Amino acid sequence: MNRHFPLYLMLILLLSATVAACNKKDEPKSTIDDNYSVYSYSSTLVSAFSLKANTKIASGLDSVTFAIDQERGLIYNADSLPYGTRVTALCVNVTSASTVAERLFIVKNGTVQKDTTITYRNNGNDSIDFTGDVTLRVISRDGENTRDYKVKVNVHKEEPDVIVWDQSRRRDLPNVTSTLQDSKTVMINGDFMCLANDNGNYVLSNAEDPLAGTWNKTEISFPFVPDVSSFTATPQALYILDETGELYSSTDMGASWTHCGVAWNTIVGAYNDRILGVKNDGTSWVHDEYPQRAGFVPVKIDSNFPINGMSQLVMANNEWTASQQAMCMGGVLASGALSNAVWGYDGEQWGMVSNNSVLPSMSGATLFSYYTYSRSSTSLIYNKRVTWMVMGGTLDDGSLNTTTYISRNQGINWSKGEGGLQLPSMIPAFSDAQIFVYDRQHRANAPRLNAYDPGQVTPVTEWDCSYIYLFGGYAANGTALNNVWEGVLRRLTYKPVF
Repeated sequence: MNRHFPLYLMLILLLSATVAACNKKDEPKSTIDDNYSVYSYSSTLVSAFSLKANTKIASGLDSVTFAIDQERGLIYNADSLPYGTRVTALCVNVTSASTVAERLFIVKNGTVQKDTTITYRNNGNDSIDFTGDVTLRVISRDGENTRDYKVKVNVHKEEPDVIVWDQSRRRDLPNVTSTLQDSKTVMINGDFMCLANDNGNYVLSNAEDPLAGTWNKTEISFPFVPDVSSFTATPQALYILDETGELYSSTDMGASWTHCGVAWNTIVGAYNDRILGVKNDGTSWVHDEYPQRAGFVPVKIDSNFPINGMSQLVMANNEWTASQQAMCMGGVLASGALSNAVWGYDGEQWGMVSNNSVLPSMSGATLFSYYTYSRSSTSLIYNKRVTWMVMGGTLDDGSLNTTTYISRNQGINWSKGEGGLQLPSMIPAFSDAQIFVYDRQHRANAPRLNAYDPGQVTPVTEWDCSYIYLFGGYAANGTALNNVWEGVLRRLTYKPVF
């Protein structure tokens, strides 16, 4: 039997088949278009940026790390280039998709390039002036997408390796109201403690922060005439010699004093819970200590070890010794001559660390341990180094030393410090001053981007910074100096990269 479909039904079937075919054809086209649009946009991303090597400008330019903040469109080096680096003609490497149409550097208001557009090519050597406003524009292959990055090559605007002494931060020694005759500052359990002879009145002041302006004051009634220059502290007690060399101690912050039963010529300094001294036993000069360890016997000093006038004794740890080491420098020998030697003490015995001819012979020098930075020979990376320093002191001819000497190998070898490490003329020459390094927090308002994880923000707003505090001392005519100075290596105040 033959069946015949009505004409209208045939047309409906044909139309349905056509629509279905069209739908099947359009579906993948839409997906392809969307994917292509995403690819076109993402192809404009810059994934890496660096400077090309140029030893005529600076060695290690190609080692500088740049942060890329994709969200804000920023490219910059978090760790600034050295002070004085010329950035008027730098060549760069840019990594992005190879399919982009163009990468343009648009320079405005540069020192050399006032209003210039440079087409970047992978193998090109066109230099760019980064003293102006520089924009890197990446254009997709289809021209539908453009992405702009602000590019900044940061250079230190001031010499970072300078110890800055801020005159506005200078203070008088605490609680001195009359004529200062003598002073000596020590540290005990993290606190600064200053003993001053204020025109015959003895005042003991202590504070956690020397410039905070809050010093606790105690007037001391010594039952003897103290030698203020011998004032020393261990974590458990205060010590001082009287004018005849008798040793006294106090465990109640100077309220009362107990005779220790020994007489010394000099207190060299404190080593943990002991103090070290030099005395004459009637036949020779010997090393002594108080309180004495079990079995301790005073040992005759080396003829090159000073009997007085040595620098403050400074504690130090290093990788070369199993125990904590203390060091002092200079002083007056038994022969009357001045010394230029550095001596170290390891808890049991003394040994000469250095007798370097660069250091002049002197007494009353100030020795302390601080930091400097040295640059890698193959990059622009600066490494922090423990650096021993000697300042002040009285020379052979009676004049005062005004040169800062440094050692970067634990006191073995010495040299004159670089210009930025020398004391400014506003600080008077001194002898027998005390210097301490004190860590306090340095603050900044804005976060810094992490250079090694582009686009991530590390909210660094405060960090420990090592400050130098210079207390007291004496002028060339013997006048006591009523000063507290604060210094800091400028580089330490720069916000860390992380």
